[in-house]
Amino acid sequence: MKMFGRLLLLFLLVAGIAQAQLTTATIVGNIQDTSGAVIPGAQVTAINQETQFTRQVTSGADGAYRLDFLPVGTYSLKVEAAGFQSKQQQGVVLTLNAEVHFDASLNIGEATQTVDVSSNELPLVETSNATLGRTVTNQEVDNLPIVNRNVYDLLTLTPGVQASSNVNTLGYPQQVVYMNGGTDNFVGSVSYYLDGGLNMTFIRNTGNVLPNPDALREFNVQTNNYNALYGRMSSGLVNVVTKSGTNKIHGSIFEFHRETNFAAAPAFSAPGPKAPLHRNQFGATLGGPIWKDKTFFFGSYAGLRQITSSTYNGALVPTAAQRAGDFSANLPASGTPTACPTNSSSVVFVVCDPVTRTPRPGNKLASSQLDPTVQRLLARIPLPNATGIDTASGRTTYRWQGIIPSTLNTDEFLIKVDHQIGTHRVQGMYFNTAGNQQQSPGGNIDWSRQNFVYRQQNGNLSDTWTPSANVVNQIWLNYTRMIGGRINTPQVSLADFGSSFGIQGASMLPQLTVSGYFTAAQAISGPVTGTNFYSLRDVVSITRGKHTFSFGAETSLNKDLQYTYLNNYGVFAFQRATARTNAEISDFIAGLPATMNQDSPVQAADNSWFSGIFAQDDYRIFRNLTLNLGLRWDVQTSPTDPKDRQSTFIAGQKSTIYPTAPTGLLVVGDKGVDRGIVATRWHHVSPRVGFAWDPFGNGRTAVRGAFGLFFGSVSGNEWNGVSNFQPFAVRNRYSFIKSMTDIYGDARSFPNGNPYPYVYDPKNPRPFISPAQVQGIDLDYQWPYVYQTNFSVQQQVTNSIAVSVSYVGSFSHDVPFAPDINYPIYATATSPVNGVTTSTTSNYDSRRPIQGGLGIINLIQSKQRANYHGLQITGEKRLSHQFSVKAFYTWSKTLSSASVNNSGAVIGTAQDFNRMQDEYGSSDTDLRHQANISAIWKTPFSVTTGVDNNFDGYTSDRANLSGNADVGIIRGRSRADKINSYFNPPAFCSYTGSTATCPAGVGPGGLDGTTRRNNYFGPGNRVINAAIFRDFGVYEAVKFQLRAEVNNVFNLVNLGNPTTSLNSGNFGKITGAYGVPRQIQIGGRILF
Repeated sequence: MKMFGRLLLLFLLVAGIAQAQLTTATIVGNIQDTSGAVIPGAQVTAINQETQFTRQVTSGADGAYRLDFLPVGTYSLKVEAAGFQSKQQQGVVLTLNAEVHFDASLNIGEATQTVDVSSNELPLVETSNATLGRTVTNQEVDNLPIVNRNVYDLLTLTPGVQASSNVNTLGYPQQVVYMNGGTDNFVGSVSYYLDGGLNMTFIRNTGNVLPNPDALREFNVQTNNYNALYGRMSSGLVNVVTKSGTNKIHGSIFEFHRETNFAAAPAFSAPGPKAPLHRNQFGATLGGPIWKDKTFFFGSYAGLRQITSSTYNGALVPTAAQRAGDFSANLPASGTPTACPTNSSSVVFVVCDPVTRTPRPGNKLASSQLDPTVQRLLARIPLPNATGIDTASGRTTYRWQGIIPSTLNTDEFLIKVDHQIGTHRVQGMYFNTAGNQQQSPGGNIDWSRQNFVYRQQNGNLSDTWTPSANVVNQIWLNYTRMIGGRINTPQVSLADFGSSFGIQGASMLPQLTVSGYFTAAQAISGPVTGTNFYSLRDVVSITRGKHTFSFGAETSLNKDLQYTYLNNYGVFAFQRATARTNAEISDFIAGLPATMNQDSPVQAADNSWFSGIFAQDDYRIFRNLTLNLGLRWDVQTSPTDPKDRQSTFIAGQKSTIYPTAPTGLLVVGDKGVDRGIVATRWHHVSPRVGFAWDPFGNGRTAVRGAFGLFFGSVSGNEWNGVSNFQPFAVRNRYSFIKSMTDIYGDARSFPNGNPYPYVYDPKNPRPFISPAQVQGIDLDYQWPYVYQTNFSVQQQVTNSIAVSVSYVGSFSHDVPFAPDINYPIYATATSPVNGVTTSTTSNYDSRRPIQGGLGIINLIQSKQRANYHGLQITGEKRLSHQFSVKAFYTWSKTLSSASVNNSGAVIGTAQDFNRMQDEYGSSDTDLRHQANISAIWKTPFSVTTGVDNNFDGYTSDRANLSGNADVGIIRGRSRADKINSYFNPPAFCSYTGSTATCPAGVGPGGLDGTTRRNNYFGPGNRVINAAIFRDFGVYEAVKFQLRAEVNNVFNLVNLGNPTTSLNSGNFGKITGAYGVPRQIQIGGRILF
């Protein structure tokens, strides 16, 4: 039995890419004789060795030839000319978007004589264009360690890809990628393709699920100055192609397994058993001929069955006595005082009467003070099952510990057919994947579950037509659908426990936060979120002399849906500072919340058209110099809602469509407010220019440069987010709640009684609930755009080794951000605001410049910017002697004027919305150093106070710097020292007006902190992943592969960022780790 072993570490990184083609590649070259004279009219034949697909072309008057739109695969090339010996090359591998150069020098002789050439003689440098990126080949997809079998994990093998993450916040998987300083902010900046069709969900312009690795051939990433054939997104693109059938039956059967014992315990985890894990991925692929040399099929199935678990360690929960109102065990040792004191502990406290504010006898609530709704709710809150010791008082604490499982089940199917008929090559692909994920929505006790259910469907149909040797036309039809939902269980609400709570929409348990004790978490849910996407695209390529012209057009319609219940279930907080019974836990038992948030559901739908026309000329001025000239014109219509649930804000103008709206808030139909809010922008014309120069004319050195303009897009969530607020929905926080049983009984919060159910009806406008938080879209909103530039030098050192050095620049403009344009103004006796002469954390609504019942006004504007400068060094050793290496190192800096990433959403955060200029600093994705094996991921962070220092109603204030943050910090110190104090905590202070930690001269209260956003960097991150596998021959071409894949081979602990909130007891300390501990996956594959 033939056996061989191979060990592959993650040493593999960047290579260049070429002419932009969605699913194909190109061969170019020159034909000459041994004296260097060009040979016109030579016939060049390319034959796909797997399908016998054949394309022929003749060299032009200058001896040059070009073969465009060739399906990826392995080819043989043959060059023939009258009076010359023919030349043939076998094993020419065409990867996605590659432009392979094959120059032939023919000897004089008989045509029957053939000279064979080694494929290792093909150049490794790019001498035709200046696009930057990388193709991850089938060999890498097949062999590199991917423990979770998600090929998106390999994106970080490309220089310029700063971050890649997969999240599920809306009920379906979302891939978010940042390239070369690109921003996201819920509008995205990267295009994702699958077999030539856009594979995206346009709610937030994120990437969709990909087929399993066994079904994928390769993928291409373009990060800077892609040509004019691509548009829609402004930073880059990810282009994935699946495998196809060939003349030989081929395929695989696979199974991969992970379990608890295959994983190391996470850093900083509590002692005890590891959380249970069981994961199985399995499936098969099969491809082959339907009609030899003509029609081929390929199919795939994969399934995932996973059970993971989360360990919950020690939330305080009420004891049996406390549930009955008996808090005698919490009474101070001094006994019951005569007056109600200020409590400072969750363990030792005095319970007071909520009406008289006198201490309760025996520290017990009267039976009549026990809220009946809470008494019924307590049956769902677990009793203590563990004890601990309160370090401050020495008292016993009663806690709940447990393990909560989460399940994930997915199934996917793919079918693909290729058919060659005459001068046409037709390809059809259908991909269907569906998943169901059940998890806890958070919190620290077992309370509820959230089910994420999604289904994705991709359908692509393309036709590549070659009417003549120098003309190729390719057309695509594309349909993509991703629909997900979030369903919370159990489906019971407060009303089912006897409360007057009026839930609107699906029933679900409320969220309860008892500070110092437990959080019974709930999460926003909704039955439908996603996109239906339809597109048509056509590209024509014509080669004429020294010019290769490509031109075409595309148009698409995306229909976004977002049906969400928001916080319809009620979010209740019980806090010590405002406790009516003097303690948060006794307030909970008495049913006296400090605040309640409740929302009405929203059904938002948005439709938007995107169209573009484009032209590209790759002009070969000389044999060693090519100019890339491109021009695009893109038009995207503003998303429109069939029910016109969109708004804007114009100070001083009164709505006539919804007259109860506060002055300034306008809806569709009001004067100057059309459907979609923002007028169509017709000026999105994008010129792009680049050059590639081979200074020595030998194909081993390339000097390249490019500059281009790239417009971005808007998203459904950006536009339909305004429908989450009044007048379309009631989304409010209430500070006066009578009780958990009588929710709406306090007229201070509910002067008109229960506002729910709430339905938007412009024909029957309802009063606004004040102070109203509203959101709108600026009438002057502009689409984001990016200037991209690069300059690089590539050198092929040997036949198998090449290196390159590149400068890469990216400059983003008109980045969306939604500041509070009604931000409170600091008031003093000498500078009063609206008659207010002092500033406190409770009067910020009175200090807003726009009154009339308005609170926060988030207006979506496009006034932010970002920039990126990077040095990117790459190296490649071509496969030889069964060994290949690709590597890169990037030294870069990314700056932005706000936190403009997906986690910050469109609204985002700022210390002071009136001083946005102070937010300019390191971007959230500013990774100064990146390398493939010893990657130092320095994630930036800001030091905050955790409280509202400047009295604006927000707690995103940054601290004052009153000393040297690096005092006492020694380079090379131990990990324990870093964990205990990553920086010098006494260097930071805050001034709140009543108390101060700042020295004299720093402050006073009400001013912004002096530290800059993201001014500090966390510890480095290094990860080594590996795969080791062995092939066993079974029968002829059938083999069995046994493999082990490992994430974080050496179980390196990558410390997370320190706690940055000044009011935290862990300020300056590191309490968590980045990434995952060692994970091992065992798998087996039958390959044939």
